[in-house]
Amino acid sequence: MAFCARFVRATGALSEAGISARLATMSYSSLALRDYQHECVDRCLDSINQGQRRIGVSLATGGGKTVIFSSLIDRLRRESGKSNHKTLILVHRRELAQQACRVLRAFFPTLNFQMEMGNYKCDLESTDVVVASVQSLVRRLERYDPSSIDLIIIDEAHHAAAKSYLRILEHFKADHKDSALPVVGFSATFERADNKALSTVIDEIVYHRGILEMIDDKWLCEGRFTTVSVSLDLSGVAVTGSDFNIGGLSKVVNTKEVNKVVLQTYFKKMDEHKLKSTLLFGCDIKHIETLHALFVKHGVNAQYVTGKTRQSERDAVVEDFKHGKIEVLMNCGVFTEGTDIPNVDSILLCRPTKSRSLLVQMIGRGLRVHHSKEHCHIVDFVGASSVGVVSFPTLAGVEGVNTDLDEATLQELRAIKDDITAKQLEAEKKVLAEKEMESLLIRQFRDLMKSASAFDLTLTTYKDFKSFHQQTAANNGAQELDWGSEKGKEIKLLRDSSYPWVQFSKDAWGMPLDAGYHLRIYKERPESSKPSTYALKLYRQLPYKLRSEFDIRHKPLTVKNSPDLSIIVASIEGMIQELTQGPSARPKNFTKYAPWRQTPATEKQTALLRKKILGYISKQGSKSEQLQPEDVDKFLNGMTKGDVSSVLFATTMAPVYPIKSLCKIISYRSKS
Repeated sequence: MAFCARFVRATGALSEAGISARLATMSYSSLALRDYQHECVDRCLDSINQGQRRIGVSLATGGGKTVIFSSLIDRLRRESGKSNHKTLILVHRRELAQQACRVLRAFFPTLNFQMEMGNYKCDLESTDVVVASVQSLVRRLERYDPSSIDLIIIDEAHHAAAKSYLRILEHFKADHKDSALPVVGFSATFERADNKALSTVIDEIVYHRGILEMIDDKWLCEGRFTTVSVSLDLSGVAVTGSDFNIGGLSKVVNTKEVNKVVLQTYFKKMDEHKLKSTLLFGCDIKHIETLHALFVKHGVNAQYVTGKTRQSERDAVVEDFKHGKIEVLMNCGVFTEGTDIPNVDSILLCRPTKSRSLLVQMIGRGLRVHHSKEHCHIVDFVGASSVGVVSFPTLAGVEGVNTDLDEATLQELRAIKDDITAKQLEAEKKVLAEKEMESLLIRQFRDLMKSASAFDLTLTTYKDFKSFHQQTAANNGAQELDWGSEKGKEIKLLRDSSYPWVQFSKDAWGMPLDAGYHLRIYKERPESSKPSTYALKLYRQLPYKLRSEFDIRHKPLTVKNSPDLSIIVASIEGMIQELTQGPSARPKNFTKYAPWRQTPATEKQTALLRKKILGYISKQGSKSEQLQPEDVDKFLNGMTKGDVSSVLFATTMAPVYPIKSLCKIISYRSKS
C-alpha cells in the first residue's frame, strides 16, 4: 500500500487531508452507489457466477467506472472467501493508474494495493490489488506466476486488442473464453480506431449505459452543440487506420483563416455565456502552439499541454485550470482519456475525426456535472467537405444535418432523429406495401400467363408485366382493376364476351363473321378532356377484281357510335341474333366456344403463323425479343385452331401488332 500512497502524494492526485475527510464520512457499507452502478455490479456478478469469463461494461465517460470496478473487486473478493484473493488492474496511461489508486485508497483503505509501473515494482506476496501499466507489465511478466491472479480488470478496454494486452492475457491463461479467472473490461465505447476485433478479448457486453441515458437521469450535464462552418476541405486528407492522418489534417486545419474563426467564436461564446473553463482539442503540437500564441496575443489567459510536456508541469497546469487560473486549456491527444476536469464548461473541437470513440472521449471531458455550469457548450468547426466525419449529432443517432446548428442540445437532436426515423419508417412501410403489391401482381400475372390461351392474352393486351401492372395497380393502389374505368370496361366487356374478339391495335378490336364479313370496334380519343367514343363498323370483303382495281380490301359501314362501350356490345348481340336466328339466317356458331375452336391447330395453320413470327423476328434483328425457333415451336404446339385463327385474322387487319404482341408472350413464357 505504501507504493500507491507515495505515488498518489507525489502526483498530487488526492491529498492526505482530502482522503481523511472522505474516509471520515464514507465507508464501503455507506458507499451509496448510484442505482445504475449497483445494477452494473450485480449484472457483472450474475454473469461471472453463470460461467461467463470475459465480459465488458460500456459506460459513458463520467459514469464512475473506477468506482464500479473497485466495488466489483471488493464483492468478488468477499464472495471468493480467499484471504489472498488478488486482482490485476490493467491501465495504459498514468492518469488512469492515478485515478484507480485514488478511488481504492478512498473507499477501501484496508486493501493493500501496489503499483507495477515505471520505477514502481509490486511485491506480489503482500498485495491485494496490482495497478499495472500495460507497457511496464508486459516487460516484467516473468515476475508473475500465471496462477497468482484471481481477477483481471481492464480499464479503457477498447485498447485491449493490442498485442501488449493480448500478451499479458495469454500469460495468465485468460486469452480464451474458457479462462479460469474472470476478465472484466470497462470502456466508454467498445470501438477501436484500427478496427481490430475486440472479440479476441471480450465475449459479451453485459451492461451498457450511454451518454443519452446519463443525461436523462441527470448524472451528466446536457451539452449544447454549435457547428461553425470554416473553409476546410478534408477530401484530400489521407487516412491512417480509420482516422485522418494527423500531419495531413494539421496542414488543412492549421491556417490563419481557420484559427481566426476559432478565436472569434471563442470570444462570442464567452461573451454570451460567461465561459470560464474552455478545453480545446487540436491536431498536433504545431497546431496547438499556433492557437496558443494567437489567443495569448488577444489577451486570453491560455495554456497548453502536449505529450512532450513534463508530467509535473502538466499536473500543475491542470490544477491551475481546475481552480480557474487558466481560461483556455489546449491539448492534442492528452485529455481524451483518464482526465477528470468537471469544471469544463465549453469544448472547442478543432480536430475533425472519423472516430466515434475519439469523439465520445473528447466531448465526455465536458459533460461531467459541476456546480459552476448547467450546460457544456461544444463547438465543432466543420468544413465544406466532411464526408465520413463524425460529430456531436452522431451521438443522438443523427448521421447528417444539412443546416448549421446553434446550441442544439442532445434532447433536441434526439427529437430531430425521432422525426427522421418516423419519416423513414413511413417511407419503408410505403415501399414494403408497394413491394407486396408488386409481388401479388407478379403472381397473378404468372398465373394468367400459364392458364390463358394466346387468344385471351392478345385480347386483354397483357403483353408484359408492365402493362399488366399499370392496368391493375394504378388505380389508387387497388389490387383489382377499377372495372368502372374506361380501361376496365373495355377489358371486362370484350374479354367476357362470348365472341372471339381480338385486339389488332392499341384502340381497335375485331371479330370474324361469315362470307367475308367481320366487325371492328374503334376507340376514338378526343383532344380535349371529353370522354372517348366507340364506333362499331361492319366490314365486307370486296371481290378480288375490285380489290385489285381500287387497292381496297374491305368496304366499311358504320353501324353504331356511342361513348358507352356497353351499348356497342349490346348492338352486336342484336346483329349476331339476326344472322343466326332470322328467316333467312344460316345457323352458325360465331362464339369463341364453338367446338371447332377447341381442337388442335392444323399443320398448315401453325406453319403459316410460324412463318409470320419468324419473319417478324428476322426483320427486328437486335431489337427483337431474342426468340429462338425452338421457343416458337414449343408455343405453337399448344395452340388450338381457334387461337391460330384469331391471330391470323388479326394479321389481316394489322400485320405487325398481333405478331409483336404474340412474340412478347412467347418471350415471357420461354424465360419463365
